[in-house]
Amino acid sequence: MNEIDLIKKIKSDYPNASQLNEAETRFKIIDEILEKYLKWPKVDTCVEFFVDGNRADYILKNKANKPILIVESKKQGVYFDLPLTFNSSKNFQKISIDKLISNENIKEAINQVKEYCEDLLCQYGAITNGDVWIIFKITPTNQKPWKKLPAFVIKNLNFFEQDYTTAINLLGYTSMVEYNSIATNIGVNKKSYTEVFFPKQQIASYDSPVNSNKYAGSLSSLSRKYLGPIPFSDKEFMRKCYVSNKGHYDELQKNVLGFLNDSLTPYFKNQGFREFTDDKAGGAFGTNIVRTIRQENLDNVMILFGGRGSGKSTFLKRFLFHVRPVEIDIHSEIALIDLIDSAQTSDTLTTEIWEKVKLGIDKDQIINSSREEILKLFSNEFEIYQKQLLVGLTPNSEDYQRLVRTFLSDNINNTKLFCEKLSLKLKSKNKGLIIFLDNMDQLNPDLQDLSYLTAIEIAKKLSCLVIISMREERFYIAKTKGALDAYHTPGYHLSAPVIPEVIIKRLAYIIEILKYTEDPDLEYGIKTGGDLNTITNFLNICIYQLKNKDSHLSRFLRFATHGDVRQALDFFRGFISSGYTNVVEISQHRFWTFQIHQVIKPMMIPDRIFYDEKLSRVPNLYRLRNDNNSSHFTGLRILNLLMQKFTSNPSGFIDSKLFVQEFEEKYYLKDDCERHLDVFMIKGIVESSNRLETYNENTDQIKITAYGHYVFDTLAFNFAYLDLVSLDCGVFNEELSNYLSKSGNTESKYKQDNNIIDRMQLRIERVEHFIEYLEEQETEEFDHFNLDATEIKFAQKMRYAFDEEKNRVIESAKRNNN
Repeated sequence: MNEIDLIKKIKSDYPNASQLNEAETRFKIIDEILEKYLKWPKVDTCVEFFVDGNRADYILKNKANKPILIVESKKQGVYFDLPLTFNSSKNFQKISIDKLISNENIKEAINQVKEYCEDLLCQYGAITNGDVWIIFKITPTNQKPWKKLPAFVIKNLNFFEQDYTTAINLLGYTSMVEYNSIATNIGVNKKSYTEVFFPKQQIASYDSPVNSNKYAGSLSSLSRKYLGPIPFSDKEFMRKCYVSNKGHYDELQKNVLGFLNDSLTPYFKNQGFREFTDDKAGGAFGTNIVRTIRQENLDNVMILFGGRGSGKSTFLKRFLFHVRPVEIDIHSEIALIDLIDSAQTSDTLTTEIWEKVKLGIDKDQIINSSREEILKLFSNEFEIYQKQLLVGLTPNSEDYQRLVRTFLSDNINNTKLFCEKLSLKLKSKNKGLIIFLDNMDQLNPDLQDLSYLTAIEIAKKLSCLVIISMREERFYIAKTKGALDAYHTPGYHLSAPVIPEVIIKRLAYIIEILKYTEDPDLEYGIKTGGDLNTITNFLNICIYQLKNKDSHLSRFLRFATHGDVRQALDFFRGFISSGYTNVVEISQHRFWTFQIHQVIKPMMIPDRIFYDEKLSRVPNLYRLRNDNNSSHFTGLRILNLLMQKFTSNPSGFIDSKLFVQEFEEKYYLKDDCERHLDVFMIKGIVESSNRLETYNENTDQIKITAYGHYVFDTLAFNFAYLDLVSLDCGVFNEELSNYLSKSGNTESKYKQDNNIIDRMQLRIERVEHFIEYLEEQETEEFDHFNLDATEIKFAQKMRYAFDEEKNRVIESAKRNNN
């Protein structure tokens, strides 16, 4: 009789097993399973061992005669009530101990065997009534208390009949003694893998560039000049390319599934910050400046807040120097102090800022003027100096002249006093002083705090208005450190402009510039009229596509940049100069429509053959981020849960700590969750209410951004995206890793030979294998995490999308090959 027949016989012989007493349960069921089914020899099985006056029913020992599992038996009539919220069709599952002990019978039995384990220095215990078996770890891990660990629950004897391999591999004598199976499966939330394999490490050309865009040089020259910051001194550039539309009337920005506009978060609303409209007068921000400069005693610091790349500096330069409302022109003098190249040490930064202020506000170059002008500036001080030190000396005497020179030198070098005198001189002309400290947020955090304290000092000493721009995340950090304790003026928040409109204006300006450039070859490397027409046509097609809010190009730039103009321009520069953008072909079709893969690939890897998350602005959702204790689906699960929370919460924000806790309770992957959130915040697909850019203990509330929606809804299951990230993923399967490495090396050769069809077939096959692997991983995790039917099967969704897309991809490759 084999093992399965044995179980069938037990079930047949004792159909009313609940009537058996404890001794009968042990003798007729448990003994049979341990000895004849699991092959535990009696010599390694201690029965009825007494511990402090109590009796442990079974002690299973290893070769060193040390206990590895203590089993406590109960009579069949003792009913173990298991949670019914899990999939009831399986014969076994993992359930956390704290859920199991809500049943009094289970609680009493577990506590009893736990005491035995502690007394005998055994880490694993089990309770059984002959039908239900519960096996658990009695010691905590470095991450969880023992009650939070999952127990392995065998729900009935059908497990031993229908899941023979699982039973033997877990509880069989050889498995436990030789392979330590209990340690690798009990109290473990997810299957443990000994190693992660990285296929890209074996691909020789993984870091190779792509140089197939013949117009990349010319487009890069144009990009460097016109797809970057608007020069402060270029009035024409500012006039034609500045975008004041901040998206308040853009329907896409109001759509929850579209661009979640860069507005105030609950945290900043509670801090008293105000939004304002970027009109010609600067909105409420400009009105407040005008009102402030009319005051006799200014002594004020105004902070303009905005997200990364939202155009804070450009807005201020345009408002103060180009638009310049008449009230500001009449009542103020403005100085721009650029900190971009300032000293990077706290010892010298404050001194350097004051020196730059002196030069910036000295519009009449008094510091380089005659002795008489400087003495006039310091007339009050010089009058006292004369009474105290020059008395009795004639002006023509050597001592008199020497002392005057000393007076001049001391006061000229007294930078703060010199600045005070210049400010008083302006006040005598009924003008207030406005100082704009630009690029302060480009300094490191500690120096930003120091710069802010210096700004307060400048405002007080010079009785002037100092304006600074600050990212939201810096406000929170500076506030918690106390650097902003003296700041009481309500802050103003500048929303980012509508991204496609920014790029459309830039491209139209480039086309206009090219039209009137006398020597395009000298300026931009555009050698012939035909090349000029090709580039102009291509840029016009880009404008046409950007104006269509449903085009893949427009959608990607709106969603993926999260209001960051600097990042949007960076994305677009990479797109037009990428080796994957066929400028010649596109320029020949006036109404060309960019397909999604023609947008994704140039944006993700503009100048490389293969994708590397560290070098891309687009994250890899399937990357393992916590070595062995990680899942390929953590990223998708985070975004899916955040989307669910978003729809149920008006602001979209949820407490980050509670979110991680919920994730941990469901998937047992706290560290993996936190590491994903860190990457997602850096990349911009998740944001915090206090605008921190990395995940840490100070992150208060989080929500999914428009970019996050786009990544989850559009990229995650797309063939081109899966193809790119598959080689960047570490995998648990060595055979798959070897295959992926080989396919990467082969693809590189096909790329070099311009073998389009074979290369596409190879990429399709690679994604097929990758999806198969993810399907296996997901099935395994559903078992280990006890996920029920309400849980989304992402690999299944991936499979459906891939099967639908691959035929179209092949046909596209055939057309390109003709």
